[in-house]
Amino acid sequence: MAREYRATLRDNTPVTSMRDAGGEIEVIAGGETYRCRKAILAVDAWTNQLLAHFEMTRSVPLTITQEQVTYFASPRAADFAPDRFPIWIWMDDPCFYGFPAYGEPGPKAAQDVGGEEVTPDTRTFEVNQAAFKRVEDFLAKHIPTALGPVITTKTCLYTMPPDRDFVIDCLPGHPHVLVALGAAHGFKFASLFGKILGELAIEGSTRSPIEPFKIDRRILVEERPARHFLV
Repeated sequence: MAREYRATLRDNTPVTSMRDAGGEIEVIAGGETYRCRKAILAVDAWTNQLLAHFEMTRSVPLTITQEQVTYFASPRAADFAPDRFPIWIWMDDPCFYGFPAYGEPGPKAAQDVGGEEVTPDTRTFEVNQAAFKRVEDFLAKHIPTALGPVITTKTCLYTMPPDRDFVIDCLPGHPHVLVALGAAHGFKFASLFGKILGELAIEGSTRSPIEPFKIDRRILVEERPARHFLV
């Protein structure tokens, strides 16, 4: 759909420079230089790396962890069909969640914020066996029929402000730059993020109430903000 609207997608093209340039933003990526009236930074774990290109901009306090989800070949796979089994969340500390069989032939389960702190450069794609054991033990106690041989375990990065809330805002001092962070639970809001960012980029304002998501809200400018990741 993006290409149909004349977007150009550039894969594996790292941004090496960004700067204000005469009322526009200049971006150098993959050895090529681009200029635009507005730039939207929706770059997750790489946010502070790009913000560092702008003068008078402090970094956002972010915790980056490597997480994982596991799909199990349940011996009772039919019980976990989407029309029979719900998406579930065990809202406690530790927090676990899971999905019915969708995309893979078995249910999916994971611990929320169960991984180790990493950076974009140090993350791996290896299975964290301790985190896997916690999920396995939880399922054995509460949903034992979900367990079976492992189909696959996939890793991802969580990028979280200390209050684990979104960031959707213009960069202070740089009104042509918009910043968006999903705080490790933004995927389900992606279409709304796009709508809001489109309004901000084109119209300069949005009717959506985004005041709680400002990039300079109190907790994001504290020296040692307390972290609380339980949604």
